[in-house]
Amino acid sequence: MRASLKGREELVTRVQQALLLPTKKEAEHVVNAVVSCLECTLLNHLPADGFTLKLGSFGKFSVRHKPGILRKIPFTGKTILTKDKRKIRFISLGILRQREKRD
Repeated sequence: MRASLKGREELVTRVQQALLLPTKKEAEHVVNAVVSCLECTLLNHLPADGFTLKLGSFGKFSVRHKPGILRKIPFTGKTILTKDKRKIRFISLGILRQREKRD
């Protein structure tokens, strides 16, 4: 997830408080585990591109298809087609978005 650093820190702090975790490091591991599970599920288990998962007042995860592009290899002069990719895009919503705009 490529959320802003301030948004991520606030999320970690809130998770720490909600789960009564002793350190921010443990809360950060929880946040990273949840986000990586979401990304894995969206990329590997959903065949449709353009799928969107919306978490109210937090954000929206969407799957985008990036087609392969032609690249020229400088040493050989050959042109190759790179692999297609699927990417996750995160858009913050609600209070998180308002705080990012203020800062």
